[in-house]
Amino acid sequence: MEQPTKSVIDKINTLYIQTRSKYLVQFPEGKYITLTYSADNKVTKFNDSMLSTHLQGGLTYGTFSGGYFSKFMTFDVDCENESMSRWITLRLVYVLVEEFELNRSDIHVNMSGGKGYHVDLFFSEQVKVEELRKFYQSVLISVGELSEGQIEFRPSWTQGVKLPLGIHQRTGNRCWFVDNETLEPIESYEYILGIEPMPSEAITDSNIDLTEEQKAEFERVASSTDISVNAIDLSGALQNAAMIIETGRLTASGTRHKTTYTLACFGNSQGWEREEAVDVIMDVLQNTPREYFSEGSTPEYWLKETNRLVDYVYDNDKTIMGTDRDLTIYKSEILAVLNAGTFRQKQLAYAMLVTSKRFGNIFYLTIRTAMKMIGTNSRQTVQNAIKQLIDNGFIKYHRKSEIDKARSREVGHIYYKPSKFRLAFEEPDEGEESVTVSKDKDMIEVALMLCDEQEIRKYVKRREFDNRWRDHVS
Repeated sequence: MEQPTKSVIDKINTLYIQTRSKYLVQFPEGKYITLTYSADNKVTKFNDSMLSTHLQGGLTYGTFSGGYFSKFMTFDVDCENESMSRWITLRLVYVLVEEFELNRSDIHVNMSGGKGYHVDLFFSEQVKVEELRKFYQSVLISVGELSEGQIEFRPSWTQGVKLPLGIHQRTGNRCWFVDNETLEPIESYEYILGIEPMPSEAITDSNIDLTEEQKAEFERVASSTDISVNAIDLSGALQNAAMIIETGRLTASGTRHKTTYTLACFGNSQGWEREEAVDVIMDVLQNTPREYFSEGSTPEYWLKETNRLVDYVYDNDKTIMGTDRDLTIYKSEILAVLNAGTFRQKQLAYAMLVTSKRFGNIFYLTIRTAMKMIGTNSRQTVQNAIKQLIDNGFIKYHRKSEIDKARSREVGHIYYKPSKFRLAFEEPDEGEESVTVSKDKDMIEVALMLCDEQEIRKYVKRREFDNRWRDHVS
């Protein structure tokens, strides 16, 4: 067998070693201890001599992140069932390639020495550990629930990871790198010399954020291998969703998976039905130039993944943080609402006003969503209300009655893309009277905060006032 060279030691230093003051040591019985150097103890800093011992099988060492930053991340596949361990690892690599569009050549798998595997990603610059953990959490969602075993995040400042190419001290197995398609061992130290770090932008633009409580909940659930926990919300996703909806297509290449997940959460936040969310997402994807997708990516695959992610989001009630934030309503806006027509039409106008403030100037609205907004089971009521709001100049169609050719071919009849709208009345004047309202405030409450009874009566017929408004007027 070939012997490790100085170049191999140098490469491990470059790829893995971030701190020399803290490291793991595995002893023959398989147990690990953590050693931490300080000026007043006898612990030796981690050095090249230890790396040489590691490669020769004398002792086995592991490393930690730098604390705040790391230049690599590891998905630690841990499963007692060897066949399941292989399946989880291959599934993980598949997800990284097909759904997160990483180059297969940037994914490096090595054996743990037991029945598991380590899947390593290396970066050309230091990345916040927090960012890496967010990416890990996002990937686990796509991998799906595991019937056994788990995928753990490594390294952090408190949880280290065993370095590759050494010996597992309990089993005696060499921790070779393996082919990431077949998991066949590559019994050569030289493999590591060909590893080139990838740009961190490949994984850090995930726009996923967690509250401290959600982080704690994710850790609790991940430790028990249930990764379907309702632990992911999106921060900044409202702006992303609004931009995507306005442009009508992906806004950057390599973002299909992220956009699908974002819009699914967006749709659930806005009250779309599942099929409505699928329609909107597929509309965006089909309007996107093909060069924005990875080679071989097909509409059939997009639809399959869209259905899967939408089901995940709706089954676990994922929403977008910020959709229930307080809003500012101006007096001219509420007067435009009051001028909309019947009470149902006023209700829909107010719902559209709130929707535009939450989700962007251009917004989707399906008949079924509008029916839920105003509490009616009549499609005709909504269709009449939309027509009236357009005639009154409250809204305009941004897109109407556009045939979805791809879906029409799929279902065998004419299928229309979801309609898009924008508000059509003038924006409020600077310094205009306004109120800040919560999601719990309805149209009547907000109108009474900005208008007196005399003003409201100008826009409301007597019967409507008596039936709908009188009890609320002091």
